[in-house]
Amino acid sequence: MNLSPLVSRYFQDCARGLLGWSLAMVVICLLYLPLYPSMKQSDLLSAKLEALPPEMLDGFGLDALTMSNPAGYTEQTVFSMLGLLIMLIAAIGLGARSIAGAEESGALELTLAHAAGRRTVVLSRVLVLILFIATMALCTALAVALLNGPSQLELSGLGILAAAAGLGMIALLHGMLALALGAATGRRGLALAVASSVAVLGYLARNLGGRIADWIPDLSPFEWGLGSHPLQTGFDWTGLGGLGAGALLLAVIAVVTFERRDLRAA
Repeated sequence: MNLSPLVSRYFQDCARGLLGWSLAMVVICLLYLPLYPSMKQSDLLSAKLEALPPEMLDGFGLDALTMSNPAGYTEQTVFSMLGLLIMLIAAIGLGARSIAGAEESGALELTLAHAAGRRTVVLSRVLVLILFIATMALCTALAVALLNGPSQLELSGLGILAAAAGLGMIALLHGMLALALGAATGRRGLALAVASSVAVLGYLARNLGGRIADWIPDLSPFEWGLGSHPLQTGFDWTGLGGLGAGALLLAVIAVVTFERRDLRAA
């Protein structure tokens, strides 16, 4: 069986979830961005942040000075907090069920029975994961762009696209990790747990690792994708390249391990 029918069919299967997750990203933008003008004028945002313990602010990567400008506010509310969390949950969940979830439910056995090779099946899941995350990132960028003027954010179109690209590549790396683990083990729960743990450790390394050593934040994929503050500086091709190379390596690992593994019966 060719690759395109598998991609088309699996993408259709994921369409309802994609719609829901994309709407969630739009809702987050609608909840936070229109509040910026009033919060800035009343100085309410700074007052609330200064009332919080410094340890809590560091843990969530928040900074009162950065939040006082529109790019910092948008980055920390949409691209580094709830938006980032939503993207990671969606990507890791899809990655874990792409192979392991289908294997546990028996759906994968039916797909392979229709003359589809294992490599083709894994590649179709990889492509759908990429399309899924790209669509979510694009919806986020469109929502921020549409709210840019009414919310008085004065963000550049290039900066919005760069931040969405960084967000998407972070999610893709973790989603691909979950997919590779699922392909190697056939265990959805294990893939979810490990990929989620890696995401938490990476997030903490970026926000708190500097307290231990200056080089620790540089190890975090979150720093690669968002550390250059792309809303203000544009595309960080080095960071995006590192995330892309990591995702590509994990895709290769998924193909190789899945081809060599004995599948479990449903």
